[in-house]
Amino acid sequence: MRSFRHWIPCSLCFGILLCEVARGSAQEWGAVQNAAVEPETVTTNDIWPVQGYVPGQNDRGYVPGQYNRGYIPGEYDRNPPPPAFIPNGPATEPPLIAENTWVGPRVWGGAELLYWWVKDSPLPVPIVTSGSLHDPLPGALGQPGTTVILGNQDISMPGRSGTRFTLGFALDNEQLWALEGNYFLLGSRSTSLSVFSDGFPGSATLAIPFFDPTRPGESATFLSLPGAFSGHGVLSLDSMFQGAEVNLFHTVPTANGLQIALLGGFRYFNAQENLAFTTNSPNVPPNVADVFRTIDEFDTRNNFYGGQIGARASFENNQIILNMTGKIAFGSMHERVIVNGATLTNSFSSDGTVIAFPGAYFSQPSNIGSQTINQFAVIPEVNLNFGVKLSPWASVIVGYSFLYVSSVARPGDQIDRVINPTQAPAIGGIAGGGLVGPARPALIVHDTDLWLQGLNLALELRF
Repeated sequence: MRSFRHWIPCSLCFGILLCEVARGSAQEWGAVQNAAVEPETVTTNDIWPVQGYVPGQNDRGYVPGQYNRGYIPGEYDRNPPPPAFIPNGPATEPPLIAENTWVGPRVWGGAELLYWWVKDSPLPVPIVTSGSLHDPLPGALGQPGTTVILGNQDISMPGRSGTRFTLGFALDNEQLWALEGNYFLLGSRSTSLSVFSDGFPGSATLAIPFFDPTRPGESATFLSLPGAFSGHGVLSLDSMFQGAEVNLFHTVPTANGLQIALLGGFRYFNAQENLAFTTNSPNVPPNVADVFRTIDEFDTRNNFYGGQIGARASFENNQIILNMTGKIAFGSMHERVIVNGATLTNSFSSDGTVIAFPGAYFSQPSNIGSQTINQFAVIPEVNLNFGVKLSPWASVIVGYSFLYVSSVARPGDQIDRVINPTQAPAIGGIAGGGLVGPARPALIVHDTDLWLQGLNLALELRF
């Protein structure tokens, strides 16, 4: 009985202890359930993929339940999920060095062969005529037997070859901004026209027609005269064109391989032409041999400086390249005209010495010199290109270009056919005579327009 009395209190104490433990477990379970701010579901996709993971051993001090809202791995599920962090460092830790994220070529360049045509050079005045000795003024305009055989029409400009070089590079990783420049050159090309008469009896009578302000009226001077002297006249035109530009491009992102880029920059354009008219009219036998040569030169130099805007649309895939570029430049055209000329003859010296006199036919002391004007000009340009990729970094491209210039000075327009013969030994036959009457011809700059167009063949490299 004594032992039984001792067992009853012990049993009672043990039962109270079990109740307290059960109540504490229930409270702890409720705290765990209430600790979550947002419901969280553990799926089989969250299961840690590495077998043998031991919490706190490979996770740099990770304490279960400290950062995961009360969750203790292994206590409430069979397969513990991985901790919400990267074992070797926090998930949000940025790399120390940014990776290279260029999406395309950073630098590109190209070399092109050009074959272009240029608008014919205007020559609105007659230079040489053939006439009849039966007319009152042989070779003068308006006479029955007069025919214009040189001048009074544009000088044809044949096609010419040239080169263009392009270099560009991207300014940002996404290639939304880029800088591109190019330079083109159409080299010097000469065109010449000539007339000739041997001066023997029965040969053609050649003359240089002009308007005489001292008469006033149409007149002419002989280039060749049958039975007296022969005549040879050559009209030659030399020309050269070049230009350069630098543009900033901004690409507007699009889809399906199509890109639209806006551009703005600076353009330079240069056109140089030289028109020369040379003559040689020596005596024919049995007359005494002499020297009688002349040269008239009209030189024009045009330099354009201005800003430009435009756009480029391009499509590209792994095989082909298509693009179209349109630009328009606004600026100042610096137009300069230079006139020079001389007559070399021994006809006015007693000892046969050849003397050079200023002026020939269309160049006289009244217009020899230079004149410059500045004109507002517009230069639009269009380029169309189609290319085939030889590799990711090399392409062959064929294209077409058209360039228009609204204002340039061209040499044939600068010829003034109103000539006062009192200052012209080659016309009046008097050396050293002073000007009497109007100071003509005059130097006045006349401008016109110009276009260039042609085909291009290019090799483009990208790096």
